[in-house]
Amino acid sequence: MQMQTFKPLFAAAITLACLCSVGAQAEGVYAGASLGAPHFQDSVNGVTGDGSGLSGKLFAGYQFSPYFALEAGVADLGHIDNASGRVNSHAEYLDAVATAPLSDKWSLLGRMGLAHASLNTSNGDGRGNGLKLGLGAQYALTSNVALRSEVERYRADAFGAKPNVDQYTVGLKVAF
Repeated sequence: MQMQTFKPLFAAAITLACLCSVGAQAEGVYAGASLGAPHFQDSVNGVTGDGSGLSGKLFAGYQFSPYFALEAGVADLGHIDNASGRVNSHAEYLDAVATAPLSDKWSLLGRMGLAHASLNTSNGDGRGNGLKLGLGAQYALTSNVALRSEVERYRADAFGAKPNVDQYTVGLKVAF
């Protein structure tokens, strides 16, 4: 059932990527890494509490135009470890990333995509697909290197629910 839900969402993301890139000149490949902090909005399989520790992600993408990119990555979404139990979480994702330049150096970022999350709890393990959204800002240090600050929400269907896991990150993007 989960894979049946994932296929139409994946097809919609690919279609959106193709439509947004029509007529755009290729800008190139980029990669990067970000570190941050997790925040668990909801109970995950009976375990509640704020995230702790460090979270982060590695990503790579293709910038189709100054305004649009397609990005894939892996994220460690941190953990909860308290009296109600333990949750470790990570995800893989594919996002369409829109960029709105504010000046020569500053840009706003918006992202929407699909994620496959694994939520391993002391009460059992859950995996699921779902929507991923994010907002952020980017500052160009050079024409190939930029600093990014983002907040992203992962909402994967796991344990018969859709727990919200947020990730606040700061990172570096390098274009090739």
